[in-house]
Amino acid sequence: MAGMDPLLNLLKQRPRENWEWNFDPGATGESAINAVALCNASLLTYSAQPDVRRFLAQWGFDDAKILRGFSTQGFVARHGEALVVAFRGTEPIKADDWLSDVNYHQRELSMEVPGLVHGGFANALGEIADDMLAAVTELDRSASRRIFVTGHSLGGALAVLAAALIRFGAGREVAGVFTYGQPRVGDPAFSAGFDDALGEATFRYVNDLDIVPHVPPTRLPARPVLRAPAPVRDFFRNIAEVPREIRTAFDTFVEGQQFHHVGQLRLFLDDRSISSDELEWQKREVLYSGTFTDLLKNFPNLLRAQLAQLLRAHDRILHHDPVRGYLPKLEARLQ
Repeated sequence: MAGMDPLLNLLKQRPRENWEWNFDPGATGESAINAVALCNASLLTYSAQPDVRRFLAQWGFDDAKILRGFSTQGFVARHGEALVVAFRGTEPIKADDWLSDVNYHQRELSMEVPGLVHGGFANALGEIADDMLAAVTELDRSASRRIFVTGHSLGGALAVLAAALIRFGAGREVAGVFTYGQPRVGDPAFSAGFDDALGEATFRYVNDLDIVPHVPPTRLPARPVLRAPAPVRDFFRNIAEVPREIRTAFDTFVEGQQFHHVGQLRLFLDDRSISSDELEWQKREVLYSGTFTDLLKNFPNLLRAQLAQLLRAHDRILHHDPVRGYLPKLEARLQ
């Protein structure tokens, strides 16, 4: 972790020096105490590597493994009966790039994980996935500690994917997934499979007008795939199948790739109250989520420009801010 995220550095964001780690490793379901603690863990991932180790030691963690890839960073750390896996996010100012990034095209995360996920997020986790799983095993050889996974912004998306790998790939139970300002991650099959296994332990915190949880849109254009209907030597025998294959590929392109959220919504309203009402969440949906046919009129340039403008309007960046946006409302719940 060479340095802090530029935007967070500008706002001088980091965990408070006098903050004391308070965590309930035995908690099942949602925990206001753990929500605050894991938000601070998410915030810590933006710090330089020496500060990460210093804060973890100060908070009573007895061992930690730093995760560092080309663009993906985080840590796995042991604290008593708990193992915390945390991931760094990205610059909120660049969230609009997620819309036009060719890497959004969906792919498998692994053979064990159901459905398809955002290709860019999967690639980012892939940089450190092996190191993460090795660190989980090394720091918990007895497999007795409860695993909690967390992240803010893009880090929240990585937390969801990491939890899926730990649960479906490594066969370990995950006690809690706490994310803050997390974008959408996978298709309906991934979301359904994830929620069947981890939905009751996953809590997705969204701060009022934070725009990042609205990306990617629920539907984006897909990459068409044309396959020969038969081996080359039989191709001309089955030439009648070609129009059907073309139609299938075109339908996929037109209908697009769908992105759904996972877990249980925890939406902070302007008055600091919290809601799980999906209809209340939908009122804040600001991105177009139609089919590719209609999206062609605006995507990518106009839509991207509109999102960039929205990011800078109505304090949406501050709503995404972990220190001034999320932590005050999380801490208010403790009172």
